[in-house]
Amino acid sequence: MDLESVADELYGLPPKEFTAARNAAAKQAGDKDLAKAIADLRRPTVGAWAVNRLVRDAPEGLAEALGLSTAELTMRELGRRRKELMETLVYRTLELTGPLADDAVTQVRGTLTAAMADPDSAAQVRRGHLTKALEYSGFGFALPAPEPAGDSGEDALARKRRERQERKRAEAQQALDEAEQALGEAQADQLAAQRAFDRAAERLEDAKRVASAAEKARKAAERKLTDLT
Repeated sequence: MDLESVADELYGLPPKEFTAARNAAAKQAGDKDLAKAIADLRRPTVGAWAVNRLVRDAPEGLAEALGLSTAELTMRELGRRRKELMETLVYRTLELTGPLADDAVTQVRGTLTAAMADPDSAAQVRRGHLTKALEYSGFGFALPAPEPAGDSGEDALARKRRERQERKRAEAQQALDEAEQALGEAQADQLAAQRAFDRAAERLEDAKRVASAAEKARKAAERKLTDLT
């Protein structure tokens, strides 16, 4: 038994099971220092656990998403891939965990956003031992590769115009990213609600079948009773 293997197992468990499993593992540790290290492991938030589950499932696109922070892409390409991968990975996360509260979905999105923007965050996510959601406070998502250059002999006025246009493009891209994130959160909420509705519909159909069978049994019992009187 070592700390890394114990942590790998614990951080794959649902948060409600974490504390009991951690305490049991600490008691089973033969070494006092190891027992203390295990006991010090923090219970993950629901959002952090959801991302840990995603990492363990290793769906298609996760490796690419975690590599975006160092990818040499243009801003346009980076924004497009981030959007595509975010929606795919959030959808897969909800498939693994079932419906999540709004704040947990927000934590998942925030953590994936950080991992796509910052190599250190990507490394933390890749390890699968998150205890809380990650946040990225910087601007943009990785240093974009330069757009194809025009005439290298541009004058100062042309350069200022180009730089102003690039700033406006960056601001527009940020606004688009924020709008897309809001849309994605709304779509995730819709998916969770649809799943809850589907389960309720299934329970209703089951109840109808049970009620129908009970009604048939009641009528059969009535006929039997009538025959005996």
